[in-house]
Amino acid sequence: MSITNFATHIEKETKSEIEEIRRKAENEANQIVEESKKKAQDIIKEQKHKMAQEKFIRERSELAIIRMKQNTELVKTKSEWLDRAFDEAQKKLFELLKDTNSPTYKKFLNDIIVEGIVSMKGSKLIIQSDQKTNDLLKKNSATITKSASKVKGDHIDLKFEQNPGIRIGVIIQSDDKRQYYNNTLEARLTGTRESFSGDVYTLLFEGVD
Repeated sequence: MSITNFATHIEKETKSEIEEIRRKAENEANQIVEESKKKAQDIIKEQKHKMAQEKFIRERSELAIIRMKQNTELVKTKSEWLDRAFDEAQKKLFELLKDTNSPTYKKFLNDIIVEGIVSMKGSKLIIQSDQKTNDLLKKNSATITKSASKVKGDHIDLKFEQNPGIRIGVIIQSDDKRQYYNNTLEARLTGTRESFSGDVYTLLFEGVD
């Protein structure tokens, strides 16, 4: 091979190598660019997903706060209406039972005394009430004792005491003061309220959420 042909051959080989290097470089560059684009897209997608999640969590938290406030207001409203319902009931009952000489009050008094006596142990009991009721009980002590003894199935020995702190109803104590039965109208209304609060809520707010 002549020097000229050798030089030409070297030149062609060199160009071929350079072209191959350039081609590989372009391929690698394109690959890097594509990978960079994909990474960028993945990052953007991840950020969007993260932002969407954060937005969802934020909105859900805000909604939970709103619902909590609404529930608080609803409970407050229900409680206020429940108070009104029982206040009205209490007023009507106090009005109905304010006359200690009425048949209604006498029956109420007899029923709550018998109920309390039957619920307690022992036969020697003290019945406390306001002055008017105490006077009434003393006048009718024989009838009340007979009625209570019959229901309890045992002879009952009753003592009557005045308690100015009682408005309507009675408090029954054992003779040794170790047990008592609060059967005042206030106590009965409190017990009724606790027992029937759910029912009153339903009647007042059925279908309200």
